[in-house]
Amino acid sequence: MRYIFVVLAFTSLLFAHNLHHSISRAESVVVSFSFATEDDFSFESYEVYAPNSKVPFVVGRTDVHSRLSFLPDREGKWTVKVFSQDGHGKILSVDVDKNLKTTQETKSSNSILKALLGLVVIFGFFGLIYLKKKDKKIEKN
Repeated sequence: MRYIFVVLAFTSLLFAHNLHHSISRAESVVVSFSFATEDDFSFESYEVYAPNSKVPFVVGRTDVHSRLSFLPDREGKWTVKVFSQDGHGKILSVDVDKNLKTTQETKSSNSILKALLGLVVIFGFFGLIYLKKKDKKIEKN
């Protein structure tokens, strides 16, 4: 009888190593990243912060398709921070409604407009330098 009790006691310890899992169809927030040249942002670090929280809600790495996902547990503005080892990164806000869903769509940055603005600033800066030099030459004559 004593041996049966010992065997049952050790058998119950075997179930402690059984890892359980569950699969759900809950809707998560998925954020994809890419550079203008379609370079990927795979396996880069990210942190997701819940509204009014200083401690990360989720920490991880983007997947092979440069995506991250999280399952929000409350409404508000969630903060997503992504960063790579070479210094690239981004901080963005994701609005989650009371149904724990987001209605935000992709915000594509207009890189052509940014490039034109950069050229205008550069030409404007060097144009001012050129005009100042020209004014000094006229004063000398």
